[in-house]
Amino acid sequence: MSAATVQLQPPLLQLREQIRQLYLTTTGQDEANAMVSILEQSYLQADEALSRGIVHVHTANQSLHAMMTLLLNCQEDQQVNCEQIVALLEPIRQELQAGFVQISEVM
Repeated sequence: MSAATVQLQPPLLQLREQIRQLYLTTTGQDEANAMVSILEQSYLQADEALSRGIVHVHTANQSLHAMMTLLLNCQEDQQVNCEQIVALLEPIRQELQAGFVQISEVM
């Protein structure tokens, strides 16, 4: 794979490809290969945490969009009080918090 092709890929895909290349170049070198394995495990953990975080943020985004649609289409004679809004926002806040925690673990 050429350097120009690698640069067009997102950073995590670049890292995955570089780890694959390291495995190929360290074949037969037990100590170096063990270090590559540790690097690969770190990559997999980061990828998993980012993926879970993105799922939480996506879920929160969808919920927020649904709530905004509901509130925008609310008839004028219906009132929504602050406690009801807080109750609607709480699951969204929890999803955003969970996403933030997952993504922060990678940082």
